Amino acid sequence: MAEESQSNSPTVLRSINWREVFPFTNIFRGFRIAVHPSKLVLGLLALLSLYLGGRVMDAIWPTGSLANPGEIAAYQSFVDATPKADFSEKIKKDREGMEARYGSILRQAGILTDDAAIKEAAKKFARRSELESKRMWIANTAIEEAAKAKTKAIEEANKLDTEKKKKGIEDAEAAYKKAFLENKSEAGSDIAQLRRVVPEGIFKAFFEYEVQQVNGVAYAVWQNEWLAKGGVKDCVVNFFSVGPVWLWKYHTVYAVIFTVLFLLVWAVFGGAISRIAAVHVARDEKISVRQALRFSLNKVLSFIFAPVIPLVIVAIIGLVIAVGGLLLYIPVAGPIVVGAMFFLALTASVVITLVLFGTIGGFGLMYPTIAVEGSDSFDAISRSFSYVFARPWRMVFYTAVAIGYGAFTYLFVRFFVWIVLLVTHTFAGLFLSGAESGGTAYWFSQMWPEPGTFFSFKLPYEVNYAGLAWSESVASFLISFWVYLLIALVGAYAISYFLSVSTILYALMRHEVDATEMEDVYVEEMEDDLADIAPATPAAAPAASTFSPATIQGTTADVKPPEGQA
Repeated sequence: MAEESQSNSPTVLRSINWREVFPFTNIFRGFRIAVHPSKLVLGLLALLSLYLGGRVMDAIWPTGSLANPGEIAAYQSFVDATPKADFSEKIKKDREGMEARYGSILRQAGILTDDAAIKEAAKKFARRSELESKRMWIANTAIEEAAKAKTKAIEEANKLDTEKKKKGIEDAEAAYKKAFLENKSEAGSDIAQLRRVVPEGIFKAFFEYEVQQVNGVAYAVWQNEWLAKGGVKDCVVNFFSVGPVWLWKYHTVYAVIFTVLFLLVWAVFGGAISRIAAVHVARDEKISVRQALRFSLNKVLSFIFAPVIPLVIVAIIGLVIAVGGLLLYIPVAGPIVVGAMFFLALTASVVITLVLFGTIGGFGLMYPTIAVEGSDSFDAISRSFSYVFARPWRMVFYTAVAIGYGAFTYLFVRFFVWIVLLVTHTFAGLFLSGAESGGTAYWFSQMWPEPGTFFSFKLPYEVNYAGLAWSESVASFLISFWVYLLIALVGAYAISYFLSVSTILYALMRHEVDATEMEDVYVEEMEDDLADIAPATPAAAPAASTFSPATIQGTTADVKPPEGQA
């Protein structure tokens, strides 16, 4: 009877573990994990390393091999309209037009008058700083003349009666303000136009285009435009195809050098972020930056070659197919042999397709595999491919949730940085005057222009150093250093979030396919011994009354207390 009474007793449901009921909710841990300071610092170091390396390459790269302004956007439009046409011809024609316009500007400014000298300077886009300085000198000369006219007008007004005197002074001030603003505005416009005529750095063009696509993804998610033209799908495709293809196709040598730099930086800092995220996701603990970097440096070759090996396999198999196609040059027998053995080409292409699908779908799982399992690049490829092919639709769903959630958190971080910049700019210039007459407020706005609107997606800004005195130029440079360091944190968060949420996705897919608990992670002995590993969220010691029967799937089971608290 006692057993029957116990079996008929009501079951009490004390709580629901939503992360087990709906595993995808683990993805929402991504923001909290990504904003951890150590990951942001590593993301910032990765971003700064790539940016400084790219800008140094731009500075030393031959002018004739740099990118035309807006070249990637033009390439995208050109390929969409005429996919089989040669874009290199358009690049050549655009460059010739730029050289002609630049030579015309040199002639009009009186910098050079000899045709041969102008043509030679235009090819190298030389003497640009001289052009900018002369344009500002013309504007400043006109402003000085306006100031003299203002002084003279005020002197004349002082000779009049009170009412006419006041009006005369106001008119003189208004005329000067108008001349000041018009000359500065025209000079700034001319210098901006000059910058659109000269080539820009390859990295600068590539970096700005890729950032534009990231911003486009975030904005498209906000507008709920996933599959529409210019929506999430298009921006993701552009990020991984248009920019990289343009770089490799039309700036191949540059692409090789930059890719080596990228793989090295991404392996060291990206691997370290993945390692911190792996321990954080599995054990809710944090390891130090030093430990993470030691791990990534020990596994640097695995991190480098994990995404490279599949592409090498594709290239080798593709080369074999291409070599087989050369048999068509053999008269009579060649085409027959090719036709008879064509099934081999189809089989090889099936392998290529599977490798490409696995690489595209499992790219984000490769680094987490090495970080979580402590394994090598081959295990990273094997696991990422098997998880993608075993549960493709679940992987698609998890990825969509990660993109959507990441877009909103990215916008939040960006909004936070924008508010910080706007508040700083507002209060720093609160008591400054002379915004329309060349006073301190005007020069402050020239040293640091006011941040644009939030949805303009343009936190960076340009400074016309040619229009500033040397002290103001130094001040503007120092302001830019701190402002851009803050803006770079947005990019650091994007890097940290991508690697952190990829680690979560790996843990979810591993649990789904291999039935391995998310808490299972490879831990080095030194990591267990070092004291700087602290719980991310310290748990309070449970009271003795906490240990009571709990309901699991409709049955009653005794929950044992942790060791040492029995």
